[in-house]
Amino acid sequence: MRTSLGLTLTLASLVALAAPVRVRAEDLASYDTEGDADVAGADSRVAALDEAFARAVTLALAELVTPEVRAASRAVLDKELTGRARIWVAKFTVTKDVTADERRQLVVTVRVDRDKLRARLAELAVPMMSAAEASKGRSVTVLLRVDEPAGVRATYGAAAEKDVPGLGALAGTLRGGGMSIKRAPAVGPEARATGALPLADDEAEGLAAEAKADLAAIAGASVGSPVPLRGQPGVGVLVTARVRLLERRGRTVIGDGTATFAARGSEASVVHRAIEQALVAAAADVLPAKAQAIAQAPGWHGDDTPVGDAGVVLVRLAPRTPWGLVLAEQKYLAGTKGVQRATLRRSSPGGWVIGVTTTESIDWIAQVAKKAPAAGVASRVRVQGEVIEVALTGTP
Repeated sequence: MRTSLGLTLTLASLVALAAPVRVRAEDLASYDTEGDADVAGADSRVAALDEAFARAVTLALAELVTPEVRAASRAVLDKELTGRARIWVAKFTVTKDVTADERRQLVVTVRVDRDKLRARLAELAVPMMSAAEASKGRSVTVLLRVDEPAGVRATYGAAAEKDVPGLGALAGTLRGGGMSIKRAPAVGPEARATGALPLADDEAEGLAAEAKADLAAIAGASVGSPVPLRGQPGVGVLVTARVRLLERRGRTVIGDGTATFAARGSEASVVHRAIEQALVAAAADVLPAKAQAIAQAPGWHGDDTPVGDAGVVLVRLAPRTPWGLVLAEQKYLAGTKGVQRATLRRSSPGGWVIGVTTTESIDWIAQVAKKAPAAGVASRVRVQGEVIEVALTGTP
C-alpha cells in the first residue's frame, strides 16, 4: 500500500473494513477450435477431437509462454504438452459435427486446465510469462467506480459516464503497460457504492466479455468527507483506491494493488487530482515497473605509471594476464638468487605490478624475467623507463 505523507488528517474515528477472502476457482480457460479427420480412419471423431484438443492447448500455451521461449522449447512442448493434449482438457462440447469431402469436421469448445499446464511447465523448467508480459499487447476494459460524497459515478452499467474522475490517468497507465483500452459496456445494473471494489470477479468477467476485452481492470476509488487539518487552516480529503487486473478467460488475477492519497482542500479539481494519483499508484502495484538499465560506469583515464621505491624493481604484467600466471611469475621472481622478496603491489587498468626487492640492477632482473616461470609458457620482456614490461602467453 502506498500512502501520501503530505498531510496529516484529524479523523474522529477510523473504521477498519476487512476485505472478504476470495478463493479462486480452477483456472479453466475456454477455446473454440476445430478438428477434422479422414472418415476412413478407425475412429474419425476421436481423431478430429484430438486435433481440436491439440489446437486448444497450443492457444493456452500462447497465453502462458512467450513466443521466444515457445520457439526454443518447441520439441519439448510438442512432446509433453500438445502431444498429450487430452491430459489438460477438463471439459469439452462439440458444437458442430459434419462430414464433407470424406472428412469428419468438428467445431469444439474446449476448456483447458491451465493450472495443470503451469505445473507441468514448471516440472519441465520452461519459463512462463510474468504478469507484465501476460498483459502486454492485450485489450482491457476499465470498470471504474468513484464513490464521492455527492454520489457514485462509474464507467459501466445503466448509468455509465464517459468522463469519470481518474479514468484518463488509469487508462494511460494501462496503455503504458502495453494494453489497448476498450470502452466499458453501458449495460447491467448501476454501480454499487459498497466495498473496496465495485464488482466481483464473475460480474467483471461478464462485462469484459460484453466489451470483447481480454482483461478487466476493476477499480474503485472512495473519497472521504472533508476534515480539519491539524495545525493548518483549511480541510483535507482522504482518497483510497484499489485496482484489480483480471484475465477474462479463467478469471486469473494478474495483479491487485491499493493506494491512499490525501488532498489539501475540498475543491473538485484538487480531489480529482488525488483520485488520479491514488489510482495510478494502485495500478503501479499491479503492473511492475519497467527494468531500469544501468549505465556503464565511466572508465578511468590518466597516468598509470607505477612509482618505485629505492631497492625495488617494478615488473608489470599485461592486464589480461591470467591470475595463475601472475602468481607463477611472482613465485618465480621471489625464488631468484639475489631477490629478498617479490610482492604484488598493484592491480590497475595498466596491468599487474610486482615489486621485486633486490640489490641487483633492473637490467639483471630483466634478464631473469626473460625465462618463463613455468613449462608451456613463453615470456617477452622489454624495459620501459624504470619498469620491466613482461608479456606471458601459454598455459602452465
